[in-house]
Amino acid sequence: MSDAVIVALITGLCAVFGQWLISRNQIKRKKIDDAVRDARIEDRLNSLEAKVDKHNGYAERFAEIGTDIAVIRNDIHNLYHRTEGA
Repeated sequence: MSDAVIVALITGLCAVFGQWLISRNQIKRKKIDDAVRDARIEDRLNSLEAKVDKHNGYAERFAEIGTDIAVIRNDIHNLYHRTEGA
């Protein structure tokens, strides 16, 4: 083999090895970025779930308050009609 062919083969192998290293590092970096993104999304979802749970607690309380108001109105109505008849 001539010296030019040997140099070309060595150069080609070095280029392929360099591209392989670059590709491997990009894959690792992408996995890390994806893990960080997934962690952020999970944190946001947990925060939203907490807000929804808190909101649902208020909704239940308002339902109870609405029932209490209906009872109070009924009591006031009954008291008002008792005093009219007396």
